[in-house]
Amino acid sequence: MSNDSFKINYIEHSVKFVKKNIKAFIVLLIIALIFLFGFLLLENLQKKNNIQIAENYSQALLMIKQKKIKESKILLEGIIDKDHQFYSPLSLYLIIDNNIEKEKSKIITYFDKIIKNNSIDVEDINLIKIKKAIYLINLDNEELIIETLNPVINSNSVWRNLAINLISEYFFSKDQKIKAEEYIRLLNNKTRN
Repeated sequence: MSNDSFKINYIEHSVKFVKKNIKAFIVLLIIALIFLFGFLLLENLQKKNNIQIAENYSQALLMIKQKKIKESKILLEGIIDKDHQFYSPLSLYLIIDNNIEKEKSKIITYFDKIIKNNSIDVEDINLIKIKKAIYLINLDNEELIIETLNPVINSNSVWRNLAINLISEYFFSKDQKIKAEEYIRLLNNKTRN
């Protein structure tokens, strides 16, 4: 019987507690519902934004095929500005591959904007840095090549060895064997450790 009285006593205390704190429960419930609604709204807006970016990318591809270069450039630049983890780098590569932007400094600015994109994985950023370095090698900009590749070289990135090989090959092609060998030593020292 004491077990039954304990249950009744527990229920009475619970009811009193709820009655006493009903306003706090209602406020908490409203706050939780606002957060849930806000989260769902934000997620929905994100999905719509992703769909719009994908549609713009597809439209830019179509415009390139139709030789509407100026219109496609506007769409692709807009996608780069959106900092999308997938479509922003693709848009840059499309601009480069189709020679849509003639100004080399603007291409470098596009690369820099994408490299600063926080939504892209670190290893993907390192790969983008390597692609930027390849672009810079074609421009023969030694200072920017070194500046771009050094963070990858000085990291534990999966792209480290490729970055070292790329920069050493660049120096070999310029007949700067001492600089090339310095980078090769970096590669050999890291693999021994």
